[in-house]
Amino acid sequence: MNYPYIKNTIITGIIILLCTLLAFVCNDLNIRTENIIMIYLIGVVFIIIETHHLLWAIISSLLSVLAFNYFFTDPYYSLKINDSNYLITIFIFLIVSFITTSLVNKLQQHARISKHNEMQTKALYEITRSYLNMSDTKDILKHHIQTLYDYQGIITEIYYKEDGQDSFTYYPHPDKAFSQRSDEQLAKWCFMQDQECGFHTAFFDQSKWSYHPLHNHHECLGVYTIYHEDDRDESSIFIHTLISQMLMALERENLYEQHQKNKVEIEKEKLRNNLLRTMSHDLRTPLTSIQGSSSLIIENYDTLDDDTILNLIKNVESDALWLNQLVENLLNMTRIQDGRLLLNKQIEVVDDLILEAIHRCETRKGEHSIHAHLPETLDTVYVDGHLIIQVLINFIDNAIKHTPDTSHIDIYYHNEKDMGVFEVIDDGDGIDSTIQHTLFESFVTTKNDRSDAKRGVGLGLSICKAIIEAHGGMIYAHNQKESKGAVFGFQIPRKGGTNNG
Repeated sequence: MNYPYIKNTIITGIIILLCTLLAFVCNDLNIRTENIIMIYLIGVVFIIIETHHLLWAIISSLLSVLAFNYFFTDPYYSLKINDSNYLITIFIFLIVSFITTSLVNKLQQHARISKHNEMQTKALYEITRSYLNMSDTKDILKHHIQTLYDYQGIITEIYYKEDGQDSFTYYPHPDKAFSQRSDEQLAKWCFMQDQECGFHTAFFDQSKWSYHPLHNHHECLGVYTIYHEDDRDESSIFIHTLISQMLMALERENLYEQHQKNKVEIEKEKLRNNLLRTMSHDLRTPLTSIQGSSSLIIENYDTLDDDTILNLIKNVESDALWLNQLVENLLNMTRIQDGRLLLNKQIEVVDDLILEAIHRCETRKGEHSIHAHLPETLDTVYVDGHLIIQVLINFIDNAIKHTPDTSHIDIYYHNEKDMGVFEVIDDGDGIDSTIQHTLFESFVTTKNDRSDAKRGVGLGLSICKAIIEAHGGMIYAHNQKESKGAVFGFQIPRKGGTNNG
């Protein structure tokens, strides 16, 4: 059923009827007949305003002429006209009516166009502003599809080619009830040929979808598609303007991502340079000591007493162990950066972990005293024992290097619910406030005179953090509140599942 037709028929009939009734009232008041016909002219104007169509204005003009002739010209209630003056009046009425309705119709069209342009301008402003708050390619593309539908009812889909991918990433229309999906094969053809195809184009014009290359400068990023219903061509300046806004947002996002990649590369280069620079210093010192001690033994073996030779050999062993620790840290750093730090978890006795760490630090503790405060009961943790010992060694090593020679280093363990807590506490000068918040970052070292001889490359604590976090734990460091010295500790789950990486 054609509801608009019925509606306009009723509107036209009612307005003509009201004009006729008003004309009878004016006729009873002896108002001149020429003025009565102006009532019908006003009625025609109201009809075109209500129906928004010139055809109904023309029909109402003809009906008005017939009604005027039938009711208000002599002979009455007849379509005959005896007075030729009425013919002139009716003719002028029709001309004026057609001109008036034509002008009103054009005015309405201009008003609709102005309103439409205003809505599009407002939509473009809102959409452009919303792009400023987006920082992800997926969000930008989905937002473009959604806003075209929300503001204009236009159904679009996008095939976007991500960097380094061979296939498209498909962004469909969000309405799941809409089943008319675009054809990926036509989208691929459009992309490969860099040609528009589909609806109202030279290629595959039977399709209900039109396919358009998505260009950014001279690069084709993908394909956007538009669904055309009832042979209506949805291509418009609005769509292409919105496409331009989307491309600008994508370009901004790509530039930002490139900037971030460049920033990461610069940071990697800085880290590499720092590593090489510090390695040259930190390897030279123990190697020089090893070479000097071994050369002294070889050249003066016959004249040196056994105690002197033993002390020199102990120095060689200490420097060799320190070098081994440095190499171990470097290997762990490489595994962490490459994502290859695999955990071989087993049930380990807490006492064994702590005592093994102390034993490995025995030769380089100097005059420091190291004490283990072991739990009274036999406690176990489910960890990679080799890596946890490495963490404890780094903590003890750190305390040896940054405290006076006669300092005390205490190692504690206790349980907190399902977590095992290890702490290494010293009575030195504490943590320098300038590096308090960056302790667990790579290449963070102090300029303490005591640590210059073997200060390390600043990797130990950052590696400790990576190892503990891989176990699902937490690492921390702070100065003691009631006495001198620093506390370095970590807590890890006491129980766990199978081995993981």
